[in-house]
Amino acid sequence: MITPEPGGYDRAAVRRVYDDMAAGYAVRFGSELSGPDSDTEFLDAALARLPAGPVLDVGCGPAQVSRYLIARGRAAIGLDLSRAMLAQAARLVPAARLIAADLAELPVRRASCAAAVASYSLHHLPRALLPAVLAGLRDVLAPGGVLVVITHGGDGEERLAQFDRRVLLSTYPADRLAGLLASCGLAPELVTSRPPRPDEYPADKIRVSARRSAGTGETAGFAEYQRPGPGFDDPGPGRSRELARASDQEHGR
Repeated sequence: MITPEPGGYDRAAVRRVYDDMAAGYAVRFGSELSGPDSDTEFLDAALARLPAGPVLDVGCGPAQVSRYLIARGRAAIGLDLSRAMLAQAARLVPAARLIAADLAELPVRRASCAAAVASYSLHHLPRALLPAVLAGLRDVLAPGGVLVVITHGGDGEERLAQFDRRVLLSTYPADRLAGLLASCGLAPELVTSRPPRPDEYPADKIRVSARRSAGTGETAGFAEYQRPGPGFDDPGPGRSRELARASDQEHGR
């Protein structure tokens, strides 16, 4: 288990921020990746050659990445810290399997996933914590599996005033991010960037894919991915409805 230092990663603050914005965020970004563009072209190339197994959608939000994966015949496991976001994901992408958990404490078995996609989900981590989180993501990959990271470009760490400076924004240049992936035992394959769109945070979008060595070993089946422990919650069909009702009550609807 990763124990962040005091004043570092305030997961409770991050959870509250995304709980509060879940409904609007789903409207704004829930239909992303529904048509071909440079983002889907990158994902198609990065995920073209995968071993058997599900793909982990890390920080899934309203599950737009999970929808993209399912449309291409992959089982998707969406993981998010925010239960309100998971309620939106359950509504928009009912075929996704959903876990309420922190990406710094993955409740997923080692070597059980064909790939993991962290799309705009690592930028609230302190920069000092990122190597350990990347190592944790590496560990859930099967031999030959791929980790995709998409995040905001830059080179710094700041506390966001609009969230009472309790939420961090950490940014990275593409070469630095690729180097961090290489340092934790993943071989970078694709490194690209694109300028921001009008409705996005004003920074280049950095996209990197890196592969775990094929080596030897057995890939776990889909039913075996769960690792028992605190923080695991698979909503399932009934639980998804309960989660959605709880979110509606929380937001006064």
